[in-house]
Amino acid sequence: MASVSGDTYTDMEIQNTNLLIEWLSTQILAVDTPSRSNVPDNISNMIRNIQDGHMYLPVFQRLIYSHAYNFRDHYQGDIVSFFEWMETTSSHMNVLYMVFGFSKSDVSLLRRSEFSVYQGYVKSIWSDLLDYFSYSDHDNDLYLVSKILMKVNMLTELDNLVFELSKIRIVQKVDFMYNDGPIYAKLCDWVDNQLFVLFESLLPFASVKTFKPCLLLLTKNALIRKRVQQIYTLVENYPLTIDSLKEINTCINKQDQKEILVAAFVKSLENKLLLPSIKTIDIIIYYIKTIHSYLLIDHRGVLLDKVARPIRAYLCNREDTIERIVDGLLCTDARTNKLIELNEELNKSLIDTLTMKSTSKHHRRTLNWQPDPVDALPDFKIGKIDDIIDSLTSIFEDNNLFINQFVKLFSVNLLNIENYDYSDILRNLSLLKTKFTDNDFNRVDIMLNDIKKSKYLDAKIHELTLPTTTQHTDIHGVFLSHLYWPNLSLDTPQFEFPDILRKELAIYEMNYKKFQKGRKLKLHPQKSLVDVEITINGSIREYRVTLDRLAVLNLINESKMENMKIGIIMMKLKMPLQLIKASLEFWVDENVLIQSNGGWKMNE
Repeated sequence: MASVSGDTYTDMEIQNTNLLIEWLSTQILAVDTPSRSNVPDNISNMIRNIQDGHMYLPVFQRLIYSHAYNFRDHYQGDIVSFFEWMETTSSHMNVLYMVFGFSKSDVSLLRRSEFSVYQGYVKSIWSDLLDYFSYSDHDNDLYLVSKILMKVNMLTELDNLVFELSKIRIVQKVDFMYNDGPIYAKLCDWVDNQLFVLFESLLPFASVKTFKPCLLLLTKNALIRKRVQQIYTLVENYPLTIDSLKEINTCINKQDQKEILVAAFVKSLENKLLLPSIKTIDIIIYYIKTIHSYLLIDHRGVLLDKVARPIRAYLCNREDTIERIVDGLLCTDARTNKLIELNEELNKSLIDTLTMKSTSKHHRRTLNWQPDPVDALPDFKIGKIDDIIDSLTSIFEDNNLFINQFVKLFSVNLLNIENYDYSDILRNLSLLKTKFTDNDFNRVDIMLNDIKKSKYLDAKIHELTLPTTTQHTDIHGVFLSHLYWPNLSLDTPQFEFPDILRKELAIYEMNYKKFQKGRKLKLHPQKSLVDVEITINGSIREYRVTLDRLAVLNLINESKMENMKIGIIMMKLKMPLQLIKASLEFWVDENVLIQSNGGWKMNE
């Protein structure tokens, strides 16, 4: 006869066990946690008779995991109510463990099972949790949530919650406070006195020590992101934005931030500045502001090198870039010179050059000296990095392009001087020689020498007694070495001068030959200027005009005709049609001549 060994259970024991399990299913992770006062008598008796709760350990674990779906039934989007339920449920579970007499090791195992269910569901509603506490009017509920997270062993998640909420609050604050002016100091004050105080009590002690530096780093990152979005405007509004640009230097701390800053700026340049519709002078002005701005952001010039390249390349292809730069360097009128900063820099360059020569050796021996950054272009090397003139002239590899423009401009200015006074031009030339070499300006030196000799020779000519005339014209000559003066072609159109002027010129030439034997004068009508007074409707006006304009006006003024046609002017003056039209347009614009019946007459 076979026998079976092992435990055997009576029907009553099995029935009681099923009743106990059924009751436990209403107690473990219940949506509505019941009170112990509602425990049925038979269940109470069974619990009292339990000597070792270890046998129910698998039952508890299975019910904990199987009842996790109750979370979905309980949570309806109310974060606070859900965490209040978690707190109550967890406390009730602890009571059950005590009632069943579980050992410490069993309780520890059940707690881990219970907490894993809490943790999993909290993570599933994490975005709701962040959204809820993104607004400061829910701050009072933070303590409850943090207490529950610590209770269910979610310390890492609590750290993450505080970190994420800090980022959200900082971004909100930066957006609220942001403007073109500096705000970093105010943000730091808010972090110290409000944000840190709010979150400090929610963190474990070990995390508090590093929390404030973390908040300041988050603040810098949020401000940098905002400044990157506005970098084009910040540079455009320099120098009003100096303090804000310095903030970028304070806050930028990672290489990827620098790369993002450069990329955003270059993209803005392509969309807003480097366009055919933008004037060259405005691009140069923005380029100068870029240099100043990026040296505040990065004094080494590495970032400046990167953002300046597209501007430099674009200016290099503009036909009038050199002309605009040269005009900016030499024009002293701040009202008309948008690049007056270049002229001011040029005036300071001589002093700076002398100072640099005397101190450069000393500076290189000091402990403050640093080598050039390896990724900076030669024109942004230390010592030249903040020299606006050098950074502009280095756009073009060939300095002769600038020299030719300087020579051209000097020639125009020298032909327009009064009383042979070229002191201002000589001063500008001396300043330019600090930026270029002396040999670059040999042609200008020759032109200046022509003016100097002309002054001497003209004085000698006027020492001779000139015949008096009823209308004396005071002639002063400038005798040019035409091979060295740009755009001074001797094949200029010749035409008939007014009688009085022709006679005076003949006398002046005769006296010139007395001092310059064997030479003769050849007048350049469009480079020769004459001062005239014109009375229009009782008002006296003064003009300095070229001889072609004087000849046209004099012919019409002396004529007895009601109006004079272009054909007659051409026949009388033997002047090219183009010159006549240009002269007529000038006097009409000045309201000295008026058109009448297909011709022109004086405006009397």
